[in-house]
Amino acid sequence: MQVTEQVPDERTPALIVRLARPQEYAAVGELVVAAYRAGGHLENDEGYGVQLADVAGRADTHPVLVAERAGRLVGSVTICPVGTTHSHDARHGEVEFRYLGVAPQAWGTGVSEALISACDDWARAAGATALVLSAIAWNDAATRLYERLGFHRVPARDREPAPGIVLQLWLRGVH
Repeated sequence: MQVTEQVPDERTPALIVRLARPQEYAAVGELVVAAYRAGGHLENDEGYGVQLADVAGRADTHPVLVAERAGRLVGSVTICPVGTTHSHDARHGEVEFRYLGVAPQAWGTGVSEALISACDDWARAAGATALVLSAIAWNDAATRLYERLGFHRVPARDREPAPGIVLQLWLRGVH
């Protein structure tokens, strides 16, 4: 995994994206849970928060990336290649990413974009041709982000993992 660095401006320190370290797994899990909770995604949670927090349980088989700014973790995402236990939507030639979370104090500062760019780099290096993800249907902020980053909806691949929980599939070619 190549470390990527966002060029800072005079107001925002550099953003470094790298693999999470084992001693950070608990903090990464807390960060992702806090991000989902702040976005209203854990209301009526029936166990998804536990899954989000279990970074140690997935890091051995799935690359977990973190974004770090000025020595503080500000975001994370998990790469889920097709056929791995956390990949639910990827097909041959695609790489899925999940559990994208940004610390609320870092919202709007390019963290999501940097993490998705790192997923793109990983997918390209793995020989994949597309990135996929699923987002809950009512997540308007995610919709705006993914559209801005060139993802498009694939309604035929939407799924409903639990009654009333509709996950929309988004896809984009690897850049």
